[in-house]
Amino acid sequence: MNVGIDFGTTNSVLAVAPPAGDVRIARHGPDQASGNFRSILCVVKSAAPGSQPMVTTGPAAMAAYLEHGSDCRLIQSVKSMAANPNFSQTHIFGRKFTIEDLIAAILKGLRASAERDMPALGTTATAGRPVRFAGQLADEALALRRLSDAFAMAGFANVSFVAEPLAAAYRFASRINTAKICVVADFGGGTSDFSLARFMPKGGRIALETLGTSGVGIAGDRLDYRIIEKVVCPMLGLGSHYLSMGKRLPMPVHYYARLQRWSDLSFLRAPATLRELRSLMRMSENPEALERLIYIIEEELGFDLYRAVSEAKTALSLHESARLEFRHGPVQISQEISRTAFNEWIAEDLAAIDAQVSKLFAETTLAPADVDHVFMTGGTSFVPAIRDLMARRFPSADFSAEDEFVSVGAGLALFGREHGKADISAE
Repeated sequence: MNVGIDFGTTNSVLAVAPPAGDVRIARHGPDQASGNFRSILCVVKSAAPGSQPMVTTGPAAMAAYLEHGSDCRLIQSVKSMAANPNFSQTHIFGRKFTIEDLIAAILKGLRASAERDMPALGTTATAGRPVRFAGQLADEALALRRLSDAFAMAGFANVSFVAEPLAAAYRFASRINTAKICVVADFGGGTSDFSLARFMPKGGRIALETLGTSGVGIAGDRLDYRIIEKVVCPMLGLGSHYLSMGKRLPMPVHYYARLQRWSDLSFLRAPATLRELRSLMRMSENPEALERLIYIIEEELGFDLYRAVSEAKTALSLHESARLEFRHGPVQISQEISRTAFNEWIAEDLAAIDAQVSKLFAETTLAPADVDHVFMTGGTSFVPAIRDLMARRFPSADFSAEDEFVSVGAGLALFGREHGKADISAE
C-alpha cells in the first residue's frame, strides 16, 4: 500500500494508492463525509489532580474545544512553527510538548481516523513539504528533521518528502504525452508555493526538470485576517483612543494582532491581560468597543468569528458582494462586503504573491509566454483575485485543476506507487 500524506497548516489529507487503480482518499468526521482532517489539537485539563491532560485531534479536537471551553487549549497552524528555531517546546496544563510531539499527535489522529475504514497503513509514507517554509527565521533542515521525527513517532519510520505543488500536479503530469512547460501553484492556508517545471513523458515514465521554485507565507489565513482587520477590529476598538494622564493615546494594536489566528485569542484570556483591557475600557473614548472585544475573549468566540469570516470570503468567490454576519451578545456585526473592497484590502498580499511568481523565472531564460500549462490547487485558488492574477500572468497558457483540497495527498500517494518509474522532486 502506497500512503501519501499532505500535512497542512489548516487541513491534512491522507491518501492510499493500491498497486493498480485509482487513489482512495481517507474520510473523516462522525459521518466520514470529509477528506480533510483539521490540523488542530485540543489539550483538555484533567479534572483529577496530578493526572496528565487529554489530547484530541482533528474533528474530535474541535468537539472537545466547544465542550470544555476554558479548561482546554486549542492549538492550530502547528506546521508554521516547524521551521522556527526559537520554538522548541511549550507547557500546557503541566505537560511539556515539543514541536515534534504536537505534529506527531495530529499525524497519529489522522492515521487512526484513516485506519477505521482502511487496512493498516504500514510504516512507509510519501509526505508533502512546502517549497519554502514559512517564517523570517525559517530553517529548512530543522523543519525537515522535526517532520521526519514526528512522522516516525506516528508510525511512519520510512518517510520521503516531495514538494507539495509538484505532488499536486502529479496526476495531471501522468496523463501528458508531449513535453510541457508548466507552472504549478499551490495556494493553501499558510503558504503559497510555486514551481516552474518541464514535464517529459519518456518510455512510460514521467521525467521532470525543475526550472524554478518560490514561495511565500501568505495564503488563505492572511486573506481571512484582512476581513477581520478591516471590518471586525474597528468595532472592537482598533483605531480608537483613550485618555491617560491628560494625554489622548491610540488603542494598543498588539491586542488586535492576536486576531490573526483565531486560536491565539486564548492568549488574551490571561487574567493580567483582561485587567489591562478593563482598565483601558474605563479610559476609552469608545468603551462599548472594548466591551465587545472582552466579550469575544471571555466567551471564546474566536472560532465562531473566523467561521463567519470564512463563509463571507467563500461567498465573495461566488458573488460580487457578501454579508458578514456575526451576532453574539453585545457583538452585533452585519456588514456587506464588496469584492472590490476585499480586493483592495488584500492588494499588498497579492503583490507579495505576484513577486514570487516573477521569481520563478529569475534564473531561467524562459518567460511567462513560454508556459504551456498552469496547474492550480489549494482552497485559496478559488479566490477570484488569485485566479485573475494568474490569468494575467499567463494569458496564453491552458489552466486546469484537480480537486483543490485533496490533490496534493492524492499526488503523493501516486508518486509513492510510481517512485521506481517516475522522476519528480523539488531539487
